[in-house]
Amino acid sequence: MQEQVQKYQYLWDGSEPQWALLSAGNDARYLIVDTESKMAMIIEDDVLARQVIERMLAAGVRVVSPGAGY
Repeated sequence: MQEQVQKYQYLWDGSEPQWALLSAGNDARYLIVDTESKMAMIIEDDVLARQVIERMLAAGVRVVSPGAGY
């Protein structure tokens, strides 16, 4: 699984800073979004998606909210 997570490293390593997390309310749900194109990334494996989002949060990737810059 770790190898699968690493293929998404560009989301949190700063090499593609347009990626962010869109906050989906108070229940700590996030959607991975490209803030330039306004498109979302869907990772169909729930466990993998959760691990990628956790890595993004730990790395300090920006969190945006609907109507507040996104």
